[in-house]
Amino acid sequence: MEKWNELCFILSESIPSNASEQVFELKVIQAFEKLGWSHFKGEISVRENIQLGASNRITPDIIIKSDDTNLFVIEVKNPSADLKNPSYQNQLSSYMRMLRLNFGILIGNEIKIFVDGSLVDSNQSELLERISFKKDNQQGLNFINLFQKETFSYENIERYIQKKIKTIKENQTVENLKNEITKTEYSEYLKNELKNKLLKEHSESIVEKVLEDFKIKIYDSTQTEIQRTIYVQSPQNDSENYNGTTKEIELAKIYKKVPVWFNKPNQKNSQILINYMKLREQKTPVTFFELEKACERIANFRSSYQAMKTISERNNAKVFDEVGRIISLWEPGKSFVEKEYERFLRRNSG
Repeated sequence: MEKWNELCFILSESIPSNASEQVFELKVIQAFEKLGWSHFKGEISVRENIQLGASNRITPDIIIKSDDTNLFVIEVKNPSADLKNPSYQNQLSSYMRMLRLNFGILIGNEIKIFVDGSLVDSNQSELLERISFKKDNQQGLNFINLFQKETFSYENIERYIQKKIKTIKENQTVENLKNEITKTEYSEYLKNELKNKLLKEHSESIVEKVLEDFKIKIYDSTQTEIQRTIYVQSPQNDSENYNGTTKEIELAKIYKKVPVWFNKPNQKNSQILINYMKLREQKTPVTFFELEKACERIANFRSSYQAMKTISERNNAKVFDEVGRIISLWEPGKSFVEKEYERFLRRNSG
């Protein structure tokens, strides 16, 4: 760990705040000499002008070599620079690709290790690890063991890369699955599971009446305090319990107001929504002009309709989307509106 702590001193603690990139580059050279590589023997090649083809030349900041074989490339940036700048990664990736190296290192206010994108099914290099200049950092000790001359080997690097690639792919799979299970069909699956459980002790008519007043939705619990892993609540209480995103606030309005509209069909908003649903049953898509004609007896139709398709603090509830005068139900609330309309039809049948 002492060698890593010494690197922290060289590359961080001893660097003045106004140090130039050229000064910092000398510090990086000093650091890799501490790791056993010799600038004098050409193992640390600085700003080597490399001819590629008839007309292309590249000048990487530093290449670490062994017997004239390129081992890895290092791109150096001023410690005050933001290493999140994508142009830095692109520049390093370009050197890696042209030198046919599987990995490279970006050094500035921290260390970033990148692997060639082809190894992780990507079009660009992929970040394997970020290492902060903190004393007694276990990641720093691993860096020393990987990149000091005494213990450097392609076998160790290959094991390191494969381990990190496995982690990257696992994380990608986790994110994909998280996105997948937050879709509506998984919420419906949970609702069906709950229904099947309740049916073991209660009649279907009772279970249907209970569940029709509840919404089950899966949320990523890392997003907000409100968004729990599995969230079950009565639609009537949504507006009281939600203080989350704009989308969730609008959904809360829908859960509260749409059942009222279908229960009181003489209201202006009720008539607009019911007329739309009737037109939708006859043909799709439904145009604005068709809905306007169906609602010609409704006073101030346009202003009421406007308040049903926009998101604002004082709108009624956003139930519509309109693109190119084609009207559709707002996707996040679509399934709820459809179910409430089905209940409305059942109540008024016969």
